[in-house]
Amino acid sequence: MWLSILIFILVSLSIWGVFYIESIDSKIAIFGIVAVIVAAFTSVMTVNINNKKVREREYELHILKEKQKVCEHFYNSFFEIFKNIKNNRNGLSKTAIDEMALFKKGLMNWGSEELIKKFIDYENYNAIHEKNSKVFLNNANVFLKEMRKELGFKDSRDLSLMTVLLTADARIELGQ
Repeated sequence: MWLSILIFILVSLSIWGVFYIESIDSKIAIFGIVAVIVAAFTSVMTVNINNKKVREREYELHILKEKQKVCEHFYNSFFEIFKNIKNNRNGLSKTAIDEMALFKKGLMNWGSEELIKKFIDYENYNAIHEKNSKVFLNNANVFLKEMRKELGFKDSRDLSLMTVLLTADARIELGQ
């Protein structure tokens, strides 16, 4: 609304200066006033737009940091389970369960709808195929890529994050 009023005033001043003022010096003064008003308005708008962009970037950075914290809980739980299984212990230790609970809590607050759906699929699929290591690792790889996508990374289909966890012998055995 203010922009419309300002434009109306500036156009009115310009029309008045062109058609109704006879003196060249007066016309120059009127166009000078219009130019100063336009310059001031442009400066104020530039500062406002830049401040808005800075606030948006700060907000996005805050959200990204919170998402990173949430993902860290998943990684802590995942690596705890992986370490326990590798040492021939029960994978679901108290630490792993607590970290997974923190992940789920954070996921509800900071996760996108798509990531929440992918996590539910991940859990359901693991419950069905809990004894098949290769299926478990492939499913974990898909979910980890989704988490990385949520954090802004773009991974190709060729990248297998599970190969980071496996020893060379295990990678050969599982065909990864």
